Order: sequence, then C-alpha cells, then structure tokens
Amino acid sequence: MIHRILNQFSFKGRITRGQYVVSLIIFYVFVYPLTLIEKHYELSEDGKGIVGLFIIPFIIFILVKGARRCHDRGNSGLYQFIPGYFFFMVFGDSDYGVNKYGPNPKGEGNDTFNTTTDQFQNALMSTMLHSDHCRHCGHQHCNCNKKR
Repeated sequence: MIHRILNQFSFKGRITRGQYVVSLIIFYVFVYPLTLIEKHYELSEDGKGIVGLFIIPFIIFILVKGARRCHDRGNSGLYQFIPGYFFFMVFGDSDYGVNKYGPNPKGEGNDTFNTTTDQFQNALMSTMLHSDHCRHCGHQHCNCNKKR
C-alpha cells in the first residue's frame, strides 16, 4: 500500500494519456477548493502559508505525472515546461514499445523488444551468428546450461 502511494511521486516510468488526464482531474479537484478557501476567507499571512503547505504535495504530484507523460512520448520531463507541449501530452499517443524510460504502459509492442540491454544484445547476436552459437550468451560452445 505504501509502495503504491510512494510510486505516485516517482519520476521513473511512463503513464498513458488517460492516467495523465485523471491526474489532472485529481489535481484540480483538490487544489481548486484550497485556492477558493484562501481567496474567500481573509486569511492572515500564517493562514495563507498553511494553505500553501497543503498545495505543495499536489504541485509535486502533477509535475511527476507530467514528467512521466513526457517519458511516455520519449522525451525528457522538462518538455512539460515548453509552452504548448501540454496539448501533445494530452492528445499525443505513446511511443510504441519500450523506450529508454521503460515499457509501454498500454503493453503495445513490449513483446517485440526486450527490457534490458543485455537481453537485446544477446538476441541480436544470436540472429547475426550461426545456429551453432548459443542464443543466450552468444558463445559458440558455452556452458550456460540454457536450452538452445
């Protein structure tokens, strides 16, 4: 349970358009009332600071989700600060398959790519080399005890 909550604040990985839009809705559902409270009531400077403290985790949350959405499109999380890029984040499709930020969250194309560099290199070597080479390690006469 704690791991799932902490994962919501992790910059690693990718999220889909739908997950990003849900994150935006969650952000506005919680932050908008806080800003209304701050504006409606004449809060002292201390009161405004307390409201600000409640908003900070939501700002971090939406920045994390924006970075992960950028990752899904194959870009750095800093792209979310480019004016107008928001529309690509909301309406643009995911990169197909695995990219440098992880597997496709929709599962599309993940089976055509290996998730680790070593697996990819070994698969590439096995297709390039003759059939008497091990497809797992690439050596001609290996003792890796894996089925050919």
